Amino acid sequence: METPVVSTPELEEEKMSSLNHAELQSRLAFLLMLSYRSEYSILTELDLEFASGKTRPDLCIFPKRTLDWMADEIVVHDVPLVTIEILSPEQSLNSLIDRIYKKHFPAGVKTVWIVSPALQIITIFLPDRQRINFTEGVITDPAIGIQINLAEVFEG
Repeated sequence: METPVVSTPELEEEKMSSLNHAELQSRLAFLLMLSYRSEYSILTELDLEFASGKTRPDLCIFPKRTLDWMADEIVVHDVPLVTIEILSPEQSLNSLIDRIYKKHFPAGVKTVWIVSPALQIITIFLPDRQRINFTEGVITDPAIGIQINLAEVFEG
């Protein structure tokens, strides 16, 4: 007799990656680190746990952190300034938006970027449900002022 698969919120939150997803995650981390590594810590695939729930954004931007290489954290409870989510081919946009308004913003995240690879759009979501769509030019985060050129993100 087979054991039934039990669905849990943690399992439902797992997302599948893809070639484009991995490339965008690497590019965003590189471009952000290139310009902002002295001011911010840019971290990928970090497990976060807030009072509002567990989540694992593709990228997180924190104020510059000093690392202790002798002591690691498996789950981080500090709240990032910005989280970045890259829409995966198998992921629902509605479930992603639901997660950011139920977990990220209640925890105190200032802005959340959703990157839509197929449309080559980056949308910055704000806690008050406003959003800013970028289809070209320079993306500017209204909360912390970081900037990144959209053409470099989606280059060739």
